[in-house]
Amino acid sequence: MKDTRRKILLAALRVWREDYSAPLKAVAKEAGVSRMTLHRYFCGRDSILVALVEQFVERISQNLVEAKQQYDHPVKQMESLVKSTHRLMEDFNFLFDIFEQKGCPESLPTLFANWEKEFAGFFDSLKTQGLIKPTIAFGWANALFEGVMKAGFRMRQKHKDHQMDLPEEIWQAYRFAIFTPEALAEAER
Repeated sequence: MKDTRRKILLAALRVWREDYSAPLKAVAKEAGVSRMTLHRYFCGRDSILVALVEQFVERISQNLVEAKQQYDHPVKQMESLVKSTHRLMEDFNFLFDIFEQKGCPESLPTLFANWEKEFAGFFDSLKTQGLIKPTIAFGWANALFEGVMKAGFRMRQKHKDHQMDLPEEIWQAYRFAIFTPEALAEAER
C-alpha cells in the first residue's frame, strides 16, 4: 500500500514538474496504476498536492537540521540551506506559482507557515548574533529567499543553455543581501 502511494507521489512530481496542468490520468499512467487505484489513495488533485507539500516542508526542514549539524558557522549553515533548497525546488518547481492560482487548497498556507516559523527561529538567532544587516527584517529575508529560488528556476526555464552554477549564484545574491560584511568575512576564515 505504501509503495503504491509513494509511486503515485513520485509520478505526480515527475509529471507536474513538467506541466502542473497535466490531468490525473497522466499521473496515474506515469505511476503505472489505474485512475481508480489513484483515487483509492487520493481523492483528487488537491490531496496529492497537499501530500507533496507535506513532503516538501519535511524535506526543507530536514535540510535546515542537516545544515546545523554539518556546519558550525551560521553563515555556512545558511549557505547549505540555500543551496539544498534550490536543489529541492528543482523537483518541486510547480510550487512556485501554486499560491497565485485560484482554488489553492486552504491547508497549504498553514503547511508553509510551519516552515516559516522554523526559518524565522533560525533567522532570529542569526540576527541576535549580529550576523544579519540591522535593516533586514525576517519578512524581507523570507521574501528574498523565495525570490532567489524563483529567479534560479526562471533562469533554468528560460536559458536552458546557461553555464551558470545556479546554487552558487543564488547563494551569492542572498548572502550579500542579508549578511553583514563582518559576518561574511568571519565565515570565510
